[in-house]
Amino acid sequence: MKLLVADDHPLFRSALVHTLAKAKPGCDICEVGSLSELLSQLKHDDDVDLLLLDLHIPEAFGFTGLIQVLEHYEHIPVLVVSGNDNADVIHQAMLLGASGFLVKSAANEDIVQAVNAVLAGQNWLPTDLPPPSTVPSEALPAERIAALTPQQLRVLTMVSEGLYNKQIADELHVTDATVRAHVTEIFRKLGVTNRTQAVILFSRFQLENPQHQV
Repeated sequence: MKLLVADDHPLFRSALVHTLAKAKPGCDICEVGSLSELLSQLKHDDDVDLLLLDLHIPEAFGFTGLIQVLEHYEHIPVLVVSGNDNADVIHQAMLLGASGFLVKSAANEDIVQAVNAVLAGQNWLPTDLPPPSTVPSEALPAERIAALTPQQLRVLTMVSEGLYNKQIADELHVTDATVRAHVTEIFRKLGVTNRTQAVILFSRFQLENPQHQV
């Protein structure tokens, strides 16, 4: 059995791996700390029985990391492990295709139960989960976001932050022409015609990282 843990916090990742190794002796457990590492790992070897994914790993940009994995590796069940316990976030993650959602404050026993449930083909949700405060959108254009490359996601994120092409080029150490080409391709893949439309669409997948809250 092979498990893959995607989380950028070494202490939590180490604790999670320890719990999994104790519960699943002999299990092969791999670790990555960013979306680019995750996609690179899966491109090299996608024979994974379960992915435990933090929504807020670097380069994931909210739900986009989850969307990328589910679109390109639909055979891998994804158990989201997040510090974000907002009911709307949990329901949206499940709507997008996650197999389960586990909050980081969960006890070790719950972690093991969640892993076992998802490996058995079941869904796992926190107990006493309230219904969403709003009806989750079933029309989120997730496939459009999934079509973006990691570099295009980085460019789109910078566009959403209000950076101009030259600023993006300086940040990424590429030419203005390269950035313009990325922006044109982003517009094509998202089905939009300008930056405002692209940012509005992209914002629907963003999440506030609870670890960054004061």
